[in-house]
Amino acid sequence: MKVFIGSGKVATVLREDGDLCIPHSEIEVKDKTSILESLRKIPKDAVIVNTASKINLEWCEENKQEATEVNFKGAVNVAEICAELGRHLVHISSGCIFDGMESGKEYTEDDEPTPAAWYTITKTEADKALLKLGYQKITIVRPRQLVSAVKNPTNMLTKFLTLRGGHFIQSRNSMTCIEDMGVMIDNLISKNKYGVYNIANTGHISPFEIASLLKEMQDPEMKVESIAYTDYIKLLKVKRVNTLLSIEKYIRDTGHTPRSAIDAATWCIKNYGNSRS
Repeated sequence: MKVFIGSGKVATVLREDGDLCIPHSEIEVKDKTSILESLRKIPKDAVIVNTASKINLEWCEENKQEATEVNFKGAVNVAEICAELGRHLVHISSGCIFDGMESGKEYTEDDEPTPAAWYTITKTEADKALLKLGYQKITIVRPRQLVSAVKNPTNMLTKFLTLRGGHFIQSRNSMTCIEDMGVMIDNLISKNKYGVYNIANTGHISPFEIASLLKEMQDPEMKVESIAYTDYIKLLKVKRVNTLLSIEKYIRDTGHTPRSAIDAATWCIKNYGNSRS
């Protein structure tokens, strides 16, 4: 059994029969007493999955204190309570803590993060703090460029379809299908794997390729044009990154090789809107 702290996009897709989602209305990660009261009610063998996070980059830049309270202090609070109760914690971090800058480098779990925005700074500092707690039963997972067949305002596919067109970079990026992420997390849990793991589909895919697939399979009238990464970031208030993640550690430790990014993206687009929300 998994218990998800949070009831947003990730928790909704990852939740399976028998799992539980605790919404923000019932738990406050900024308050350790609230966390303790909630988790004490949960079966002792349940795995806690913390999905609570402020993820909007612009919002985090404009609300740094609140972003820090949730993404950093909230994450530490949850981890400390899990340590007190002896629970296995899966903490959802982010592969965006690495700024690839089109270098072609595949980042491993041992590479030093290079956060480029306040959101990724808070996620980076949370990862470091959790690793310094000295509690073994913590698994930190770092997905990248999340997509899903489930409609959600923060789903990359939903964003692209809502825009119905624009300029998309052709730079390669790692991508994590949330449905596949569930399989990867279950594998790590079943094998009692702790520490940091990059979790993504194999290979790479660009936002331009994803938009092109959406045009082909969902919205033929969608306007899809390419733009250079250097030109793209000039249009943004907060920098987006290009990041390639190595998943060799995950494959080695679980024996599971996820499907390719292109196959996962195609499946998500083909089944978009047909999955549970």
